[in-house]
Amino acid sequence: MATDPQGNLQEVGPSDRLMAMFRTCSKDPTEAVKGRLKRMLQMFVQHFWEDKTTKATVAQCCIKAKDWYYWILEDLVSQERKRSGFGHVSGILEEELMQRSLVACCLEISICSSSLQCDFPLLLQILETAPYHFWRVIERVLLSETRLPDAAFKHLRLVEEKVVESLAWTNSSPLWEEIRANEGHLPSCHQVMPPAWLDQPRNDFQPESNLPADASSEADLSASVDQHGSTSAVNRPQGRNSLHLFVRKVYGLMGRRLRSLCSLLEISDELRLKIWTCFEHSLINHTHLMIDRHLDQLLMCAIYMIAKITRMEIPFKLIMENYKSQPNTSRSVCKTVLISERSLENPPTVNDNSRNLTNGLPTPNTPSEHYPEPHQEQKGNLILFYNQVYTKDMESFAMLFSPTFEGTPPLSPYPRQRKAPPRRHRVLSNLSVFVSTYEPESPPPGSPGLSYVFNSTPRERLRQINNMIQTHAQRGYVVPLDDGPSAKRFCSDQSVLQRLLRNVMHDRAARGTRDGPSLLH
Repeated sequence: MATDPQGNLQEVGPSDRLMAMFRTCSKDPTEAVKGRLKRMLQMFVQHFWEDKTTKATVAQCCIKAKDWYYWILEDLVSQERKRSGFGHVSGILEEELMQRSLVACCLEISICSSSLQCDFPLLLQILETAPYHFWRVIERVLLSETRLPDAAFKHLRLVEEKVVESLAWTNSSPLWEEIRANEGHLPSCHQVMPPAWLDQPRNDFQPESNLPADASSEADLSASVDQHGSTSAVNRPQGRNSLHLFVRKVYGLMGRRLRSLCSLLEISDELRLKIWTCFEHSLINHTHLMIDRHLDQLLMCAIYMIAKITRMEIPFKLIMENYKSQPNTSRSVCKTVLISERSLENPPTVNDNSRNLTNGLPTPNTPSEHYPEPHQEQKGNLILFYNQVYTKDMESFAMLFSPTFEGTPPLSPYPRQRKAPPRRHRVLSNLSVFVSTYEPESPPPGSPGLSYVFNSTPRERLRQINNMIQTHAQRGYVVPLDDGPSAKRFCSDQSVLQRLLRNVMHDRAARGTRDGPSLLH
């Protein structure tokens, strides 16, 4: 961020480098980008206009958001340009939903570091942005090579989880339109995840002719996984469309949560796989159960149902108590669950396996019958939902896991525990210089270059890195288009690098070797 000598924030527009990228487009998007940003910031300001106590904070948030927007946009356009060439840069700049979501994301970053009372997802309501569209931008921002503060990085991760677990599943969400286009189903786990990300269970079950209709479809779905666990071409990960990427997030998140709950409840790995298969089945074949609900609600119901059917009695209250002990959970997930969207005299239309699965799924263009008035909603606790709603759709499939049933249904592949790579901090905007925590088991940086591990690599390597930075600084302020953000930021970047290196050394001295050395590359 740019500051004046007194440390006050100043407004900064697009850098020279970003403006140069704009000019390479067939149609210069500068005015459209600036106009959209201005309109959305005005919507944000207007919401807090009557509260005089927040005006200064709101103004600061807007300035910070504007800085973040141009900075992140520059990185995204640069990465897109390297990946796809000039022709595709216009697309990312002209995609209205993506750009609106990016502005919202930058405002969320600025809000989380301020004292403004604007808890997520209030901002999305103010900016009239769908959570599902907002989610599509979060990952890009988190992976961008910008100096996103750790607090903001963690906050966006939590925001992403909120969208994936519930906010994207509201009845007005654009997600349902994509599900309808996918024949009313969510893709299965092995359709969206690479084989290396999955643990393939051993399946010896042969489907029988007397299985319930929905169970037979599940058997057919898993039949392409052979006894060695390899997937056929039918079930290899499909294209990287937004639905598949979203569902990949769903399975990854819920796989971690189920693993954690099973550990607390002392549930065996064998039973965990059965629970997971039941949970996945509910998402694929009874997707309507997620309308205006929370993924954790279906997960806890699956735990209780499979445990009960396999004669491992686990009280529902114990499941909920252990769930509430997990970080970042809300009691409302167990206390306030949608039971019915309509009165008993006029029950809602829902999809099941005996009907066209696209009939009961709402979309933004669905007639008003899918948007009930508040008085038509019936809500209750999770146990009531289980008894009145969940068992009607899921009991026939879950009974296949009963000890009295001959054979066992095919078990679904389970997402593996994958350790996220250490986060890299870019410390110079016009040079590829990064600082990250060193992980011995992690692969070395993908691009060739110099690396220095504190307390490990010879000092000569650090001297070479310093010489490279100093040599670049002596070349002046004219930076080629390919070399990063505008050189106007270079002087402040040098002080940032020095401060970051000092912080790394102080942190290492305070913690000793507890977390391993740091890596400069």
